[in-house]
Amino acid sequence: MTAIAATRPLQVPPETAASPMALEPRQWLAALAILLVFFVPYQTLVQTVITDDAVRKGIEADEYDMTWVTVGYGVGVIYGVFAGLWLALRIGARYTLVLAMLVFCAGNLLCGAATGLVSLALARFIEGFGKMLAMAICRSTLYKQFGHTLLVAIGFYGVFAYSTRHVTPLVNAYLDVYLSWRWMYWGYVPVGLIAAALVWRFIRPDRPPKAVHLPIDWLAVTTFVAWVVAIVFSFAWYRKWGGWTSNEFVVMVVLCVALPIALVAWLGSGFSPDEHLKRILRSRVYVLCLTMRGLMLLHLVAVLTIVGMYCTELRAYPRITAGWLMVPTSVTMATTTFLTTRFHRRSLRHVWGITGILGAAACVWWLSSIDNFTPKEHVPVMLACWGAFVGLIPPVFLTDEVEGLDPKDMVYAAAIGIVGLVVPIITVPTATGTVIKAWSDRALDVYRLNIRENRPAVEQASARVADYFHQRGLSGADLKQETSGVLGGFVTLESVAHGFKSGLRFLSLMMLGIGLLVAISLARAARGLRAPPGSGYT
Repeated sequence: MTAIAATRPLQVPPETAASPMALEPRQWLAALAILLVFFVPYQTLVQTVITDDAVRKGIEADEYDMTWVTVGYGVGVIYGVFAGLWLALRIGARYTLVLAMLVFCAGNLLCGAATGLVSLALARFIEGFGKMLAMAICRSTLYKQFGHTLLVAIGFYGVFAYSTRHVTPLVNAYLDVYLSWRWMYWGYVPVGLIAAALVWRFIRPDRPPKAVHLPIDWLAVTTFVAWVVAIVFSFAWYRKWGGWTSNEFVVMVVLCVALPIALVAWLGSGFSPDEHLKRILRSRVYVLCLTMRGLMLLHLVAVLTIVGMYCTELRAYPRITAGWLMVPTSVTMATTTFLTTRFHRRSLRHVWGITGILGAAACVWWLSSIDNFTPKEHVPVMLACWGAFVGLIPPVFLTDEVEGLDPKDMVYAAAIGIVGLVVPIITVPTATGTVIKAWSDRALDVYRLNIRENRPAVEQASARVADYFHQRGLSGADLKQETSGVLGGFVTLESVAHGFKSGLRFLSLMMLGIGLLVAISLARAARGLRAPPGSGYT
């Protein structure tokens, strides 16, 4: 484990910590290179939140077929995390990052050149694999560059990794409208090549003198991948299969339950060669930090997905308009993340975390008030307030996990953390879309039932609509057709709006209940933590 110990970002001699910002120019350039590596792959996580249909129509696939693209991406991502960790201990972080960015660029090049479902799914696998080759070791490498100004690195990571994502849908909307959906992928190629060149130029060679064998339990990784795939298909094809009336759906649900049980049994049996996972999971602080990170990402991705669907499907806003509505969220989230990091106070750290959980849940409940008549200008205000509260959360779990984890385990823990990051990003958008459509279908059935029963309110609305068209010269069958069309369209819109409201309210209550419990537990567990020696903060 000497190679893992060599990557420690926290052990800095006291004499080097005189000036918190006294970094050499090469260190700042190295940090810039790492931040660019962060910035490029992280943006692809939500890049098509308002342009999914453009990609789907571009390869002439339906919504259910696109599940294979999601699965290909997810499998590549999870295997890429552990492959990056395994490779870094053999050739060093510098060469691994360069190789990762080249694979990532090749994957995006192939994504843009895809001509069908199979080619896009394979290309997304390559893109996800290359992305996570880098992300597995990127954070620990960034922390190494800052050394005695660790809090600065944490602040940069919080801003670049999380708050910049809300701008990506707008950028891709412009690319799709003015160029093509293919440029949503091709646009990352030159930026990725620049990142690879900067890493090669400014990151010092760190190849270990002797390759270190890191036991990774590939059987456990494969079981975990199978579990994630089962979750994706269970949610994505629920309506296609007809729910519990389908044998295929029942098999997938059984796998969703059986695979994690088998995985836990295998890891606890003592036959697994992976010792690091057991050691890391014994750290209650780190497990809580990982849970809090996952909840925040679930919150973030679900809200972006719902708002994207609301803007494009319900309100039929142009893609660029929908993208601009999300931009204020990045500004407010980056601001609060920066301020809580810059003016860090240990005594207030968990107060801000709990405030972020409460405020974000309240803003999502407020956001659930949107409907067919909500003024467009109100949506970015709601999202901006939500982003301001969400921005309070990252500094909490980022600093707690650094303080609560043994530096020797930092690299492996980062890989596990990436897995925890990826799973909600793969599964939540699919699950959210399915749940919203299911709630919309239920509301549509209720509205249709009310219409069929000819209740007084329905009769009055029908009479007014009929009178409107009668005054414009319609009569007979044409009058009945137009009247029923208006009522049917209204019912459809109202049912979709009800689905969005229900999804947002469920998300708000879940974040409030589970998130608050995790935040309070983390505050209690982190009472005895101390800042690492030479970290530059107290």
